[in-house]
Amino acid sequence: MNLRLKKISIGNFKGITQLVIDFHKRTTISGQNATGKTTIMDAFTWLLFNKDSEGKSDFNIRPNNRQGEPIDNLVIKVSAVLEADGKDILLCKKQEQNWVKKKGSEVSQLQGNINKYEINEIPKAEKDYKAYIDDLMNEELFKLITSPQAFTSLKWKDQRMILLKLVSEVTDQDVISTNQKFFPLSEILKEFSVDDLTAKAKKALKELNNRQAELPARIDEASKGLVQADFAECENQKANLEKQINNLTEQESSASRASEVLTQINNAIMQKQFDLGDLKRKANEKLMDQRREIQRRIDDAGYSFSDAIREYEKTERDIKQKQELLESNRSYREVLLKNYEEVKTMQVNEDTLCCPMCKQMLPPEQRETKLEEFQSNKQKSLSEIVKNGKQVAANIEAFEKEITALKEKLETFKADKVEQNKRKTAAMEELAALPQQVEVSDSPEYQSISAEIEKLEKQAREMGTGSGYLNQLRQKKQDLVTQLDRVKSTLTGKENNERVQTRVSELQQEQRTTSQLIADQEKELFLLEEFTKAKMDLLSSRINSKFKLVNFRLFENQINGGYKETCECMVNGVPFSSLNAGHRVVAGLDIITALQEIYGVTAPIFIDNAESVNDFNIPDMEGQLILLKVSENSTLEVEA
Repeated sequence: MNLRLKKISIGNFKGITQLVIDFHKRTTISGQNATGKTTIMDAFTWLLFNKDSEGKSDFNIRPNNRQGEPIDNLVIKVSAVLEADGKDILLCKKQEQNWVKKKGSEVSQLQGNINKYEINEIPKAEKDYKAYIDDLMNEELFKLITSPQAFTSLKWKDQRMILLKLVSEVTDQDVISTNQKFFPLSEILKEFSVDDLTAKAKKALKELNNRQAELPARIDEASKGLVQADFAECENQKANLEKQINNLTEQESSASRASEVLTQINNAIMQKQFDLGDLKRKANEKLMDQRREIQRRIDDAGYSFSDAIREYEKTERDIKQKQELLESNRSYREVLLKNYEEVKTMQVNEDTLCCPMCKQMLPPEQRETKLEEFQSNKQKSLSEIVKNGKQVAANIEAFEKEITALKEKLETFKADKVEQNKRKTAAMEELAALPQQVEVSDSPEYQSISAEIEKLEKQAREMGTGSGYLNQLRQKKQDLVTQLDRVKSTLTGKENNERVQTRVSELQQEQRTTSQLIADQEKELFLLEEFTKAKMDLLSSRINSKFKLVNFRLFENQINGGYKETCECMVNGVPFSSLNAGHRVVAGLDIITALQEIYGVTAPIFIDNAESVNDFNIPDMEGQLILLKVSENSTLEVEA
């Protein structure tokens, strides 16, 4: 539908007594404030929808006298010739006062107003007239495509609702197809939503973190059940005692040596056996210290490797963001260069040097004034473009430097990953090369002590027996049995420690498993966050592709890392609320252009306060333009 306003006639409407205007493709109506420019818009919207240009239906249309009182017995009339897809339509609307003289009274009383309607000079009932207008043009769409301020004056939720209707829905599969990293989500998103998966992952992560926080205390509590004893030494003692007891048993049958000598020999043997046990224990202590040190280096390298990966991935995301900003500024620089050339080559229109009424050339001094005004406006526009160009150039240089610095950091983190992985691998190989237990039987010290024990034992065997000595042997044997019982009692703690160690190992394995599960959940949450961002970016891209100048920010980042719905109109990264009046109008026209293309409808566009916009900044529009400008004229002036 292509709707065009060809002519409007206004009688006794608000402050306009009588006015007829012929409209063209582009019509400028200028005059001082309160001369009736906005009243023309109000009259047109009242004719169509019984509302003023701001959408209010309770506004007063009857003229007032100098005392501010309504003037009675005037017929308010607005008519307009519209062209709809090449066909002329004459619409007319009148409002008359309904004066009624009640029975027994000589004075008539006002009983309200009566509206009368005509279409092509044929009277119509109000409902038929409204139905015809509704069929001709939807009221809400008409407001959006006839006023640059209409769309941006809506609440952001209403703006967002309209924008979302302009594009098809973005499905999960649409987002998955944009990046291979989302492929793992393909099947599960057929059953669950992203919000459900995110809530599930967060719940699992919270439970895992709580479990992880409890495990160190549980490990510490289990470790308290360990019996503090040198079981290796106890085993040696047990073996030595059993050996001594066996020796004494043998000696009982052939006791022929003095108890004192035999006692000394046995004590020497036992001491030597203790020395052997101590030698083994010390050798294995050094080995365990060495294994713990290597394991510490493995853990440190693993943590550093994880840190390097996180920094590497974060730097990659920062580079991508900076590159997007760089390309945006480069595109904007091209637009500024094109605008600069267009403004630079602009020449004064000869029509502006002629009288708008008689079309004759203006006097030289007026022409000179017009030329100076043109050159001044042109120079202001060039200066503004140059200023913006410098800012964009500075932005580009800054982003390029930031990207270069980030890429250098990226290489640093990449090298760090390789280095930490090498460290971890080398340490693991070193750990694997260590023996599980130190073999000391081949050492000179061990062999020397063993030889001495063997010599002493030989001496003990060669000794004779005697009754007194035999009793001493038996007593000593009983003592050794008592010692052996104590050692065996101590060794029962070894089984307890094995149970405790098994439980501690289970808890430590649970700690490692939980850490991996936490990492898996964090990875899943990160993927879901990336998916949500990609979906929002795809939706924003589809909507913003409908516009040439403006962009809409449909989501904003939250402090907690999430996203919140919003709708904010932006021009070159500047929020609409921060634009000056002229740029707001141009942005509004860009929105109207997009809506006209999408709905296939055009209608007269009223630009109120059009003096805030340079004429050459107003883009060519498919529909009709009606510019309402404030000027020094005391009466309305119409210029085609």
